[in-house]
Amino acid sequence: MNWRAIGCLVIGAAVFVGIGLLGMSFAFRAQPGCPARLQWADRGYEAQGTPAPSPAFASPGEAVPIGSTFFGLTTRQMYGPPGSSPSTEAADRPETIALDCADGTYQTYAWDGMTRSPIPTTTP
Repeated sequence: MNWRAIGCLVIGAAVFVGIGLLGMSFAFRAQPGCPARLQWADRGYEAQGTPAPSPAFASPGEAVPIGSTFFGLTTRQMYGPPGSSPSTEAADRPETIALDCADGTYQTYAWDGMTRSPIPTTTP
């Protein structure tokens, strides 16, 4: 039995696991705040105003949860105006949305008017 090899193996395994746990702690840590621009699939949204204590829309009524988006390895809840519903189609998504900033505030975003397609297009 070679104790030096076993010791090196144990130290190497401990360092490997330690670095992995440190990296995971950074990846799963929620970064509070909201970005100035939000990309949701093929639509881009620009921030409007400053974050508010609740999702704010021009239409009266309760904001509706319409999905979530990834920030690193965490997700943030997205809200739409009253009457909106979750959708995977760009045409069905609301023009104004709100995002949970993970710090107790919600940022409102407005669609920038462009739908970006992953499929290349050609002009005649």
